Amino acid sequence: MRKLNLRSYSPLILFLTVLLATFNARAEEILFSEDFQSREIGDQWTFYGDPVSVINSDHGNPAPCFNNNGDSMWSSGIKSRQTFSIKDGLVIQCDIFLSCHPRGAWVGSFFGIHDPTLTTGDTEPKIVTGLKYLYAGELNWRRPHLQGLLILSISKFYRNEPIPDMIHMNQWLDGWHTFKIEISPDNLCSFSVDDSVLVTYQASFPDSLGEVGIFLGGRATSWGTALHDNLVVYVP
Repeated sequence: MRKLNLRSYSPLILFLTVLLATFNARAEEILFSEDFQSREIGDQWTFYGDPVSVINSDHGNPAPCFNNNGDSMWSSGIKSRQTFSIKDGLVIQCDIFLSCHPRGAWVGSFFGIHDPTLTTGDTEPKIVTGLKYLYAGELNWRRPHLQGLLILSISKFYRNEPIPDMIHMNQWLDGWHTFKIEISPDNLCSFSVDDSVLVTYQASFPDSLGEVGIFLGGRATSWGTALHDNLVVYVP
């Protein structure tokens, strides 16, 4: 029998060892993930809004995925039953797909963190910080023709001045893109799309904030499609 020469394989073994160690360290940092493969929502989430959110079995990255199922008047979504500390920083990232008819409006995806002490039962979450990508088309009489509109938000309770909306962000329509909010231990908030940082903002989260919850929501009306998938929550 031919003897295996371990020396000739040492670079490969070293590479695989380092790769495995990196993967394990990364896995230990992940606090929560959701890819909707179980096709169940209720176990880890609380619904809010009417109609309630659903699983979309035909689409996803890969299928299935989350459909907020909101209507043209009200948002619908889900809030995590699990809560997370932000004292050591927190990252929330999620894949989003948004598409809308050319003359449509009121279609959007929203995700971020909320204060669970101010949000009980099936009520809409009280936003701490969030990222909303929506379509403001011809039928939106208040803000027409903005099309791809990105709204980055930190609740007025935690900031001193508004963050401007980013208009005509059409490059992310009709495809899956990864949206991310990163909060550092010193409350510096960065908003990114596809690993490109758009803006960084200093927040003022009080020590009393403590644990926060995650939410997904928005509107997916007959005018278009708004989907979420591959949510990951981890420590930066």
